[in-house]
Amino acid sequence: MNRKGQALVEFVLILPIFIFILFSIVDFGMILNKKSQLENVSVDIISRFKNNDSIEDIKKSYDDLLINFDSNDVDIVITITAEVDIMTPGLNLVLGDPHKITIERIIPNV
Repeated sequence: MNRKGQALVEFVLILPIFIFILFSIVDFGMILNKKSQLENVSVDIISRFKNNDSIEDIKKSYDDLLINFDSNDVDIVITITAEVDIMTPGLNLVLGDPHKITIERIIPNV
């Protein structure tokens, strides 16, 4: 029996699965990184909003993000949306390509 040939066949069968898992880990890391960035941006937007910066100036500062300000009588809702490109083949079918990440913050209107 040729053990080297058997090891090569097993390696070739496992390699695509290993690469898929590796790229999936990278994609999920990019998603979590973008979500963390949006959390930090939301803190900055809220502080600028409380310092009476105009909504247009805040939106101009973050061109790459979709920022919505909705207000009612009780509070103000800030929604921030960003997109992350998925590079893993097959995972983009599950998560959608680009994957949308949304952060929502509520500011009491006093």
